[in-house]
Amino acid sequence: MNRLIVILVMAEEKWEEADFLRQQIELIGHRAKILDMGLTGTSRGICQISREEVISASGRPHEEVLSVTDRGKRMPIMVDGGIQIVRKLFDEGELSGIISVGGTTGTRMGSSIMKSLPFGLPKLAVSSTAALPGLSSGYIGTADITLMHSVIEFAGLNDLLRNVLARAAGAICAMVESSERVPIRLPDKGDKPLIAMTHFGPSEECAVHVRKLLEEKGWQVIGFSAAGIGDRAMEEIIESRDIFGAVIDLTPGGVGEQLFGFSRKAGPTRLEAAGKKNLPQVIAPCSVNFGSPLKKNYLPEYEQRKKYVYDSARTFVRLSEEELIQVADVIAEKLNRSGGPVKVVIPLGGWSSVDKRGTPFYDADLDKIFVDQLKEKLSRTIEVREVDADLETYEFARAVAQAFEDIMSKEVIN
Repeated sequence: MNRLIVILVMAEEKWEEADFLRQQIELIGHRAKILDMGLTGTSRGICQISREEVISASGRPHEEVLSVTDRGKRMPIMVDGGIQIVRKLFDEGELSGIISVGGTTGTRMGSSIMKSLPFGLPKLAVSSTAALPGLSSGYIGTADITLMHSVIEFAGLNDLLRNVLARAAGAICAMVESSERVPIRLPDKGDKPLIAMTHFGPSEECAVHVRKLLEEKGWQVIGFSAAGIGDRAMEEIIESRDIFGAVIDLTPGGVGEQLFGFSRKAGPTRLEAAGKKNLPQVIAPCSVNFGSPLKKNYLPEYEQRKKYVYDSARTFVRLSEEELIQVADVIAEKLNRSGGPVKVVIPLGGWSSVDKRGTPFYDADLDKIFVDQLKEKLSRTIEVREVDADLETYEFARAVAQAFEDIMSKEVIN
């Protein structure tokens, strides 16, 4: 108990609500400080971390910032100052949780500050605009932020809003307490490192087999959904923190999705972080051979290709020969820059549950075009293993697990 929780708020608008939240947190037994992210006017009450402190932390002269009357131009200054303050509190071991209250602007600023804090620190954004189309994904991004929809506006205290804020206080306090009961424990020196592995619906059975095979050998595997956000988050975590010791990338399809502007695009740096950190990698090709075009960008030519309706939101479309060559070139170029060892494992019987041998979506000739181009462009130091099975079989999962064991054995020897 008695842990510090920071409350982010634009105190010229919603100080009264933030102060009630502070009181509720302190009634539970924790400490709370209000951090003023305000843009205009003055705070309606006392903030334990004042606007002046936030401006000072941004490194900008106070008078210069006050002269900025454009809210949009002042926002990044206040966000930067807020980031500096909460990061300092975290680095000093003071910060145990963070919560924001607000509408669109307050939630944008608060969540931007939260994103600077590492995975595992409790983060809760209470927002009256959480359900607006297109906003929630921006608020959360790749961070582990919990989003609570207040439904009602923060417009003065009333019985309904007091109930919302009391529940929010209970939520963030419970998150802090639960986080301490089950903390993130990273492997000690000499322990087997954590393994990052991408999942996707069409590769799920393979992922389960691989995970169980490795767990039997004492490895701990951490999964990331390769739907465009989870795999992007994996890249960011790998690059920013020394958590993982190796990567099994069963589903690098986000590379092609990014290249062609499809719905699962995973960012321009997809498939790069592990190489930069010199981590061992085992790569399989699930979803590399098809894409998920956005409905607004659906081209007439897609009607002439093999398609698979995966659900009401996504229709997978086979990539063309030219597109497969482009994806192979990009993947090879990224893997060739890797500082650590890389092995690629290719299933000859289909690369997912939706395009395995015997299904209408299977196309061995197109798959071969990708594989041939990849082999031609890959460095000779990268081994490509071909397995006469489809990706979802236990046989292929064993081949992936074996490639992983082989690459890790060499790492230990070296």
